[in-house]
Amino acid sequence: MKFRDEKNKGTGLRIAIIAAAVILIAAGVLLFIFRDRIFERGIKPDAARVVPTDEMLAEVGAGGYRPDLQLSRMKKLMVKDSETSPYILSWYLLPGQLQTMTPAQSAFVDVTDQALLMRFYIAKGDRKSAKKLSDAIAKDFSDGSGGLLGTLPIEDIERLTGKAPTAAYAPELEPADRVTGTSIEADFSYLRALLEYTGRWGGTEEWERIGALAGAIYQPESGFINDHVVVPSPTSEWMVGLVDYAEYLEEMALEPETYRAMKLCAIDLRALQILASADESYAPMFERALQIVREGQISGEVPLFALAYSEGEGDYIYFTGQEARADTVSSLRTMLHLSEVSALPRESLSWIREQIFNIGYLYSEYDIITGTAASDVEATEAYGLILQIAVTEGDFDLYARTLTRLSRSLATLETSPARYMIFRKEGERRRVTTAADNLTALLAMIG
Repeated sequence: MKFRDEKNKGTGLRIAIIAAAVILIAAGVLLFIFRDRIFERGIKPDAARVVPTDEMLAEVGAGGYRPDLQLSRMKKLMVKDSETSPYILSWYLLPGQLQTMTPAQSAFVDVTDQALLMRFYIAKGDRKSAKKLSDAIAKDFSDGSGGLLGTLPIEDIERLTGKAPTAAYAPELEPADRVTGTSIEADFSYLRALLEYTGRWGGTEEWERIGALAGAIYQPESGFINDHVVVPSPTSEWMVGLVDYAEYLEEMALEPETYRAMKLCAIDLRALQILASADESYAPMFERALQIVREGQISGEVPLFALAYSEGEGDYIYFTGQEARADTVSSLRTMLHLSEVSALPRESLSWIREQIFNIGYLYSEYDIITGTAASDVEATEAYGLILQIAVTEGDFDLYARTLTRLSRSLATLETSPARYMIFRKEGERRRVTTAADNLTALLAMIG
C-alpha cells in the first residue's frame, strides 16, 4: 500500500509539472503574440484601415502584380542604391536604350512619400522599420513649432551627408509645387501614419508627436494653417495661383494683393476622425474639416474638387494659371479622404467609374466647366488612388478594372531594374518611377 501511494504521488507530481509547463508555454505564446500591447503604454486609437477583400487580392495576383517583389525592387532602387536610408527617393529616372540615356534621381526627400512608406511598413507589421523611419522624420523635418517641413534637399539632411547618389541629379524633372517650408500636407500625412502606428503598437512618444502635429495644423481661433500664398490673376476674377511667395515678389515692382490658402487634398479626414474618436476635444476639428472638404466640390455636373481653400477669405481656389482646369490627382486624393469617412458623393464615384469603364484613361487635368479632359498626359498616380477608393467603397468591379488600366504602367521586362514597379512616361523614350505612384498602389494591394 505504501508503495502504491508513493507511486500515485509520483504520478500526480509529474502531471502537475506537465500542467505547469503547459501553462507557462501558453502564457509565453500569449505574451509573444500580445507583447506590443502589453509593454507599450499610451493611447491606442481605433485606426484600423479597410483592406482589400480576398477576391480583390486574388485579382492582384491574376493581373501580374507582385507586391512583395515590387516593394523589394523599390527599396533597392530608391532606398539602398540611392544611399538615402531610411528615406525613399521622390523619383528615379530609369536608364534608356541608348548609352546617352543615363539614369538620374531626385535631389529631394519628401515627407508625404516617407509617410506612405511608414504606413506600408505598419500594414505589413514591420514595426522596426516603421519606428526607425518615424524617428528620422520627427528629427530631420521638424519646423521647430510642432509641424514639419514639406521637403528637404538630400544634401541638407545631416544623416545623408557624404552619401554620393548612384545617378546624377536632374533638376528639370523636379516637381514645381514643392513646399520647402512648413507644410500642412506633410503634417497630415505624418499624423495619419502616427495614428496607424499607435493604433497597432501604442507609444507615448508617438502620441506626444500626434498632439504637437494637431496643434500645428489647427487652432480654434484661426482655423487650419494656410501654407500657400494665392495671387489673384490680373486677367480673371478667379483666384488662380499657388506660388512661392518670396520668389514671386522678387519679380514684382509692387506687392500684389495676396491670400493665404491650403490645398484641399491635404486634409486627411480619416486621420481627424481617428483623432476625434480617441479624444473628443478634437471633434470640432474633424467637423470643421469635413465641412470644408465636402463643400469644395466644383459642381454636380463636374464632381471634381477645388484645389485649395482660404480660411481668411472663406473661399475656394479651383485652379492655377490662366486655364480653368481641375487637377485630377488632387481631386482624387480629396475623394479618397471623403470615401474613408463614408462621405464621398455618389456623383463623384460615378465620375470615376465613367473614366475607368468607358474612357479607359485618367488624364492629369479636366476642364472645370465642361468636365472634358484638358490634357493628354496620363495621371499615373490616379490609378493607385482609385484602387484605394474601390477598397473603401467595397467596389470589386471598379478595383478589377482599375488594375487592368494600371497594368499599362507595370514594368514587366525581365532585365529592367524596376521590374514589377509602376512607372510613368517621360518624353517619348524614357520612364520614371516615383515613390508616390508605387506606394499609393501598394497600400491598396495588401491585406
